[in-house]
Amino acid sequence: MKTSIRSLAFGLIVAAVFLLTNTSEGQQVSATVSFSVFHDNLQAYGRWTNHPKYGQIWIYNQAGFTPYNTGGHWVYTQYGWTWVSDYSWGWATFHYGRWAYEPSFGWFWVPGYEWAPAWVSWRTGGDYYGWAPLGPGLSISVGVNTIPAERWVFVPRRYISDPRPNRYYVSHTKNVTIIKNTTIVNNTNVTKVSNRNVTFNSGPKREEVEKDTKVKVNVMNVSNSSKPGREVVDDSKRTVNIYKPDIDEKTIDQKENNNDNQRVNNANKKPNNANANKKPPVKKEVVKPKPKPHNKSEKGENR
Repeated sequence: MKTSIRSLAFGLIVAAVFLLTNTSEGQQVSATVSFSVFHDNLQAYGRWTNHPKYGQIWIYNQAGFTPYNTGGHWVYTQYGWTWVSDYSWGWATFHYGRWAYEPSFGWFWVPGYEWAPAWVSWRTGGDYYGWAPLGPGLSISVGVNTIPAERWVFVPRRYISDPRPNRYYVSHTKNVTIIKNTTIVNNTNVTKVSNRNVTFNSGPKREEVEKDTKVKVNVMNVSNSSKPGREVVDDSKRTVNIYKPDIDEKTIDQKENNNDNQRVNNANKKPNNANANKKPPVKKEVVKPKPKPHNKSEKGENR
């Protein structure tokens, strides 16, 4: 009798633990990304407006801003070269979607729903590494003249992982010459991110960079931050904390349908540039300067 009671009690305990475990897992809600998430997190730092081809686009409010150029640097992670932005909204615009430039709008961001370490094209050759934003619809293996020369950023090889690479950017006036002496980097990476197979360009191989710079390149691990905010590099743990929510498929499908309808309606209309140039009150983010590294005796060219 006692044995039966013990067996029954043990069985109840096991069942209770099983139920509690399942309930706990069921209550864990993963963050998801959707157009509304982008809209709500970005509207304080710029303005949303309509584009006749791309639908809703976002324009940052800082004059002189250039994507993958202003306020950020490169870190090597398990995905390849990853852009770490100094802006609190960088988790969205440098890892999802694409950047494009038009004179009537300036630089603008088109929402997208595939995560990558950076949506850029890479070049290498001579003493330089270079990169440029991939516009909407551009393949990661772009042709030689697909991206205008002035869109490229070049830096001497030894400064590719510098925390303040903007100090060493080469003048745009040299871009045409450098492009003639460099080649496209086709380091294609197909990785499952948020349950999707995503294809992106990982940039120069780590072994190549180590050979060129004579410096060991540590592989950092991208960890998912629990909330939107500035990306944080922890050298001691070799991690980069980035808000990287899962994909909300239903919301994306609805948004894509809405944009398709919007593009049809606007097909024969000229873009309202007057309204696009109006700037409602927005919050301007101040990026704190990083401390200058020691033993930097060699200066590079600034833009």
